[in-house]
Amino acid sequence: MKKQIDYTPRFSAPIATHVTMVVFLAIFVVFPGTGCSKREKVVKQRIPISLRSVPPQVNINLISHGKKLGTTPWKNKIMPGTYIFEFSKPGYKTTWRKIVCKENDRQDIQVNLKPTTASAILETSPPGTSVLQNGKQIGVTPLPLHNLSVGIHKYTLRKPGCSAREVQIKVVDERPQLIKVNMTSNLGTLLVTSSPATADILIDKSPRGKTLPKQVRKLTVEQGVHTVTIQKPGYTPYNEKVTLTRGKVLRINARLQVLPGSLTVETSPPGAALFVNKKRYNNTPATIKNLTPGKYHIKVSLDKYDDSTRDIMIAPGQSPTVRITMGSNMGGVDLIINPTGVTIYVDGKKIGVTRRGETDVLSKVLEVRNLKSGIHRIRAAHKRAVPPSKTFKIKISKGKISRPKQITFWVKDSYLKLDDGSTYTGRIAKETDDEVLFEHSPSVRIRYGKASIKILRKLKPNE
Repeated sequence: MKKQIDYTPRFSAPIATHVTMVVFLAIFVVFPGTGCSKREKVVKQRIPISLRSVPPQVNINLISHGKKLGTTPWKNKIMPGTYIFEFSKPGYKTTWRKIVCKENDRQDIQVNLKPTTASAILETSPPGTSVLQNGKQIGVTPLPLHNLSVGIHKYTLRKPGCSAREVQIKVVDERPQLIKVNMTSNLGTLLVTSSPATADILIDKSPRGKTLPKQVRKLTVEQGVHTVTIQKPGYTPYNEKVTLTRGKVLRINARLQVLPGSLTVETSPPGAALFVNKKRYNNTPATIKNLTPGKYHIKVSLDKYDDSTRDIMIAPGQSPTVRITMGSNMGGVDLIINPTGVTIYVDGKKIGVTRRGETDVLSKVLEVRNLKSGIHRIRAAHKRAVPPSKTFKIKISKGKISRPKQITFWVKDSYLKLDDGSTYTGRIAKETDDEVLFEHSPSVRIRYGKASIKILRKLKPNE
């Protein structure tokens, strides 16, 4: 247990004796005849006190009594009264506390000390230098720094073209400080040319402009090891690692290698013959690789379509795609040839047979397409027709549909058998309840009574 502190005032012996005698005489006068009665003694009771602080281990001085008490946390018992305590610790602002202690009281005190802080201004020559603390930029010079706690504060100074500097600011009290730092240049010179010119220059992947035609590009670069890249579309990039020294000059002359190009040709419709500079390649779509940059003549050819040509420039490293919609050089014809079952030939090639339309006599329109422009020979034939075929010529125009006049054949389509056993094939021109007008040929018609007719029917397609 800590020793209790007795803060009861002390008196000298003579004074105490006089005081005792005065008190005794007063009692004797007030209470005559009491003799030596027992005197009551008044004793004040000590009270507990506890002192705590943030931060801990703060020095405690009882300045009202001129005593050092130790450090927080501190506990003891003291006599009632008024006390002034001082709390101090290096790096913190000293504070004081007046405490009035009464009888039957208890004191539990916590004191919060504020850290001692100072301000500083960080200046550099040249100004505009980045200031970093723990790797994070906090500003650029000139930079005021506030609320600096007691101790050492470390900063890194960085500026393009200058060597990095480490700076320490030592704070011991609240006095402001002015810190001046001279930055040292660390630049070297890089002279760059390229063939071809106007190529992009990159240093450590950062763009630094383009090379100049017939001139040297002068660049200032921080000393050290750097990767220099010189690139231009269509050429193989130039890469070199260089070491620059402060105040020294280094030259680079980059000769870029041209990249071959390629060409893709697509046509609509596909399958066209492809010629590039008169050389035959695969049918479209086709891709031609490893072409020397330059001008190329393209020609595509496809049956039933007009030839199409293109001229194209292939730059170094480029891979253009040429898309060609081919124009058809074809036309067509719509034929109406009666009756049904007539076979149609175009230029000797069978293309179809007429089909039934609204009646057996009328046929549907026969559409013939993809005919080249020009004169074509059309023949219509039927084995029971008179005459058995007809031939005519028609002119086909590019992109147009011709519609000649309809053609009608006289075609036997009926079978007739009479009671006498005679049989005929021909056409029924007219039929009533009593008789039939039968055409044996386009110019011969005979009437037969229904009583004399044993069989009258339509001919089958193969008869």
